[in-house]
Amino acid sequence: MPIMNFKLRSWATVLRLIRSCPMVLEVVDARDISATRVQRLERIAGRKLVLVAAKSDLLPDKPHGLSVQKNGLTVFYTAARTHSGIEGLKHWILDKAEIRFARYGRPHQVRGVWMGGFDILIFGLPNVGKSSLINAIRGRHVTATGFRAGITRGIQIINLAPGVRLIDMPGVVDWSIGDEHLAMNAALDVEKLKDPLTTSEKLIEQFIMAKDDALVNHFGVPMSDNAEAVLENVAKRRGKLLKGGDPDVEEAAKIILREWQKGKYGRSKVRIEPM
Repeated sequence: MPIMNFKLRSWATVLRLIRSCPMVLEVVDARDISATRVQRLERIAGRKLVLVAAKSDLLPDKPHGLSVQKNGLTVFYTAARTHSGIEGLKHWILDKAEIRFARYGRPHQVRGVWMGGFDILIFGLPNVGKSSLINAIRGRHVTATGFRAGITRGIQIINLAPGVRLIDMPGVVDWSIGDEHLAMNAALDVEKLKDPLTTSEKLIEQFIMAKDDALVNHFGVPMSDNAEAVLENVAKRRGKLLKGGDPDVEEAAKIILREWQKGKYGRSKVRIEPM
């Protein structure tokens, strides 16, 4: 049970850090905030929680910057690729640190270690954009990034200012969430998905129900009310054929999911229902 053990280890680590850090940033996908939140951890973080909605440049209206919800939850819309909202988030964090230092005293070093500092935990689902966000805030490449889920292998500590540290940890997954839901939110590599065909069909059905042509326009195939027909057309379009010339729908399913995870369809109306 290596995957389950990884989930449990990550869960225990994030619980410890949430309790010890004065600020907690949960990175979510701006295209589907509800579906990429980890509600169990949010309840533990309480008032320390701030949502950072990454990839906001993929939304139709391109929101950016600070937004305070009706329930008092603070949400920052950011886009690491365009740097939208990044400077505002950075200055907001530093302002909060200054308020804390004014109340409890400025941090000081003891044998090279900052005492009384301000640590900000950054957590979220795998591949949601945590490391890209940190690199953008820091202004240079300080953490490994990549499309494949699980790039961050251990806790990384990044100095943002004297006594102010960003703590990046591997993607954390609620063990009650199924692999299908994780894959549709880019938190699980397609290659690790047991049934990519069924998952891909469900994704296509979401586009059909939303009357959203973004997927078929991306692949240059006709829209259909039948998910299987879309799969067959994508397979033909991409030249994925079995012996005898039949479309390889299994391979097409992986392509559709992989390119959805990468945000290749642009601004979409499709929202994955939260678990």
